[in-house]
Amino acid sequence: MTAYDYSQTTASYFQRIGGKTASLFAAAAEGGAIISETSEAWRNTLRDYGENLGMAFQIVDDILDFTGDEEAMGKPIGSDLIQGTLTLPSLLLMERYPEDNPVKRLFRNRDREEHLAQAIDMVVNSDIIPESYQIAHDFADRASSALDPLPAVAARAALAEIADYVLARRS
Repeated sequence: MTAYDYSQTTASYFQRIGGKTASLFAAAAEGGAIISETSEAWRNTLRDYGENLGMAFQIVDDILDFTGDEEAMGKPIGSDLIQGTLTLPSLLLMERYPEDNPVKRLFRNRDREEHLAQAIDMVVNSDIIPESYQIAHDFADRASSALDPLPAVAARAALAEIADYVLARRS
């Protein structure tokens, strides 16, 4: 990925977070299964769970870059855009407004304040945030569903609760 490259697509975004956050979560979940010496089927189940959980986690994290509390997050709202990183909400904004887009202007001119404020305002005051949450919810649902082959024990319920927590994060 190249910073300030506004030619990226949502498909490349999903590929990027799949190779980054989702692969880390998948490795952690599968690693726990390996250490526990579970069956290959359970390892695959937990890897699928981790991958989908990681996708949901990253999408919510990217939403919070537009809607979170700066103090709680420890970084300014819009910091991904400031750093030249396109996330799902900014990509959806670019899809909806391909010609007149503050993200493109920000990336072209690096004129931060005006274009950054416009991009944040356009994302927050549209249906982009709910749409992004729905996509995150779909990944969290896949994570929870991936656990179906596992026995209905407390550990499985705890993993499902983690998927719920990922969606409930607000900072």
